Amino acid sequence: MTQRYRIIFQTYDDNAPNAILTQEALLEDSLNPPTSCLDFSMGLEKQLALIQKAQDCVVDKKVKLLQEGKNNCPKCQKKLHKFGTRQSIFHDVFTDHKLTIQRLKCKGCGYDAPATVKTIINTTQSGDLKKIQATLGATHTYREGEKIFELFSMRSRRINNHDRIKHVTESIGAVIEKIGETEKDVTVADAAMELVLNVDGGHINTVEPGKRSMEAMASVVYRPEAICSNGKDTRNYLSSKSCAASVNDDNQQIISGTIIAALKQGLTDKTHVTALCDGAANCWNVVEAVRPLCGDMTCILDWFHVAMKIENISLPKKLKQKLMRIKWHLWRGNVDNALTRLEQLIESSKDQKHSTRTAIPAGDSCAVFPDGSNAIADPPRECDDGPLGEESPTEGKTASNSTKKLDVDPSGSVVSASAGIAGTRIKKFSKYISKNRDKIVNYKEREKSGLVFTSQLAESTVESLINRRCKGQQHMRWSREGLSPLLQLRAAINSKDDWESKWKMAIINAA
Repeated sequence: MTQRYRIIFQTYDDNAPNAILTQEALLEDSLNPPTSCLDFSMGLEKQLALIQKAQDCVVDKKVKLLQEGKNNCPKCQKKLHKFGTRQSIFHDVFTDHKLTIQRLKCKGCGYDAPATVKTIINTTQSGDLKKIQATLGATHTYREGEKIFELFSMRSRRINNHDRIKHVTESIGAVIEKIGETEKDVTVADAAMELVLNVDGGHINTVEPGKRSMEAMASVVYRPEAICSNGKDTRNYLSSKSCAASVNDDNQQIISGTIIAALKQGLTDKTHVTALCDGAANCWNVVEAVRPLCGDMTCILDWFHVAMKIENISLPKKLKQKLMRIKWHLWRGNVDNALTRLEQLIESSKDQKHSTRTAIPAGDSCAVFPDGSNAIADPPRECDDGPLGEESPTEGKTASNSTKKLDVDPSGSVVSASAGIAGTRIKKFSKYISKNRDKIVNYKEREKSGLVFTSQLAESTVESLINRRCKGQQHMRWSREGLSPLLQLRAAINSKDDWESKWKMAIINAA
């Protein structure tokens, strides 16, 4: 005996479930024993066909319900008359529908009742489709989003082309931005005793005349207990966080967004905030805007950025070794000793004659990883100032999206910097340390005490909010008008539960 199955669409009265009003077969097929993974299930093509037929039935019934009860003109109360039909289009996640909608017109005042999907619900797309388009547009390039839709729909659809995904992403992002402007006065959350604030920035290639790049800023606020471990040798993740981002020239948008993010995490006038920054003045300005709203604040120069700057200074071997000893002092918060030795190092660079080529010192990281997450730790070495590289996996880490690899010849040597260039680089680093000396802490003791001292304990703010989407390909160039709504959308998506609470309102109000 050959078995077959039939999937049926039925409508019935809710008060009498057994009384079938209409019935239609959607799919019929035979049941055969599977021979491989290719025929174990119904198959994607049949699943999509089933969804299409079921959706056709549901949408058709709903369109007919639109006409029920519309007998009189809402303007003059005279009887409405049938006035032909109109063809209309509706798009869902996997399906497209051509609908025939009855026109109703008033012969008295000329009122013409809405008779297209666009005039009835203000769009031709389902909310779920717009949500997926916006999410893909925020997390992938628009063309990648188009390809992903083609993969799951098994066909190319105009509604999912890259231009449409771009339009939906920008319009929903713009609404998210407007929603954010009103959140400060209505945000309520359980009070937090401790919060961590990380503010950072990144440069994005721009189409603006006379400029090569523009700075985008991002911040993330979370409770220390939200840091969760993924396992050995893997980066931690945050179970709860609130994010903000901005590409505006002034700091007002990122300041407002950061305050709202902190309030969502439970900021009160009794909360202690630990603020981590890379040392840039505009980042500290954002942090200082939060200070009046909290109980107390500890500002820390992010150890990740300190270590990154040290590792990425290209110097001859002997000078590099001395610089690594200075790193040992900074790790312990000995700023005065570090600055003194930096001055001595600058003098040494003036006296030392360098060969044109210098071998790469063991343990020095000359190659920089592109994703901003990998790093090379220095192996333990003994020196008169104390052991190097003994402290923490994070102590010697470095990563940079903007630093280029050094030119290495086949023998494993690199072109050395001249004395003047070496001195300039060391001076620049010394100025950086001096400018942020009051933000440098004893990182070793904070690590021992289980306290936050670096942004790399969890996912990178700039990497997750900005670089992954906006700098994934070198040819990407952005305008502020196009990038701003995208960053707002990415900030909402990266904030736990924030996107889920906003997407319906954003979609309904988007253009």
